[in-house]
Amino acid sequence: MKKMLYSMVVFSLVFFVMSCGKEVKTEKAVVKIPTSICGQCANTIKTAVMKLDGIKSVDVNTETKLAMIEFIPASVKVTEIEDAIVMSGYGANEKAANKEAFDKLPDCCRKEEL
Repeated sequence: MKKMLYSMVVFSLVFFVMSCGKEVKTEKAVVKIPTSICGQCANTIKTAVMKLDGIKSVDVNTETKLAMIEFIPASVKVTEIEDAIVMSGYGANEKAANKEAFDKLPDCCRKEEL
């Protein structure tokens, strides 16, 4: 009887642990990056965004001036993503680039916002 009770407890614990491993819900955001120009710009933006908790993927397209970002909304908000881009020296949606960060960008990456 004790073995059966022990087996049931072990089974219950294993089932509980397995059910906790469910996939986390993610969302996708599109952020306008009007001042991005080249591959170096894309790398800078991607690096800045990937430092945030909850970021799953970042795809920066300098031709379309858009960043596609997959993230965990319970961990990070779109405004925080925009702020990371702004602090890396680029505009993000309606937010202007941080002037000090912009001034530190390589010459090829310093395009004033339209």
